[in-house]
Amino acid sequence: MKLLVISDTHGEMPLDMKKIEFDAVVHAGDIGDAAFFGALDAASGEKTLHAVYGNTDFVLSGYIPETLSAEIGGVKIFLVHNLTAPHRILPSNESAINEAGSEMVIFGHTHTPLIEERGGKIFINPGSLGKAGLTGHRSFAEIEIDDAKSVSAKIFDIDSKEILVFKKFDKINGLFMEV
Repeated sequence: MKLLVISDTHGEMPLDMKKIEFDAVVHAGDIGDAAFFGALDAASGEKTLHAVYGNTDFVLSGYIPETLSAEIGGVKIFLVHNLTAPHRILPSNESAINEAGSEMVIFGHTHTPLIEERGGKIFINPGSLGKAGLTGHRSFAEIEIDDAKSVSAKIFDIDSKEILVFKKFDKINGLFMEV
């Protein structure tokens, strides 16, 4: 299963989704207005679109959820826009992650690309696709899930096509570990 993971588009889509192979789209919030969301849904075609609203998505409040727990490719995923307060995961998110038995957490908000393992869970922030983030990059992620036991994740700079981050994880004793 291959996921296209984006966040913080803020109504801009510099990525031609027709040129990328994927089975589902995951958007971690700050989408844009309702018309842009409709265009994003249409661009996803027959593929499933998983999305949450972010702090700038007021018009989408009530239309799409603030958080989403789903099993994708056999991996339990928690999707949220704003995961953290300074130096810690927000308590409400921590509870939801644990209650859902989440194995992967996808978030946005910081505009900073990140792939890391914490406590046997994979944390991914694709960075900001619509506007250059604090790192100066506009970026997106591709995640490949193989039989719910192996995950590889790459974050790409949309302009240079450079891979900014690449990590691979295997499930060992029920926890994901970087390999």
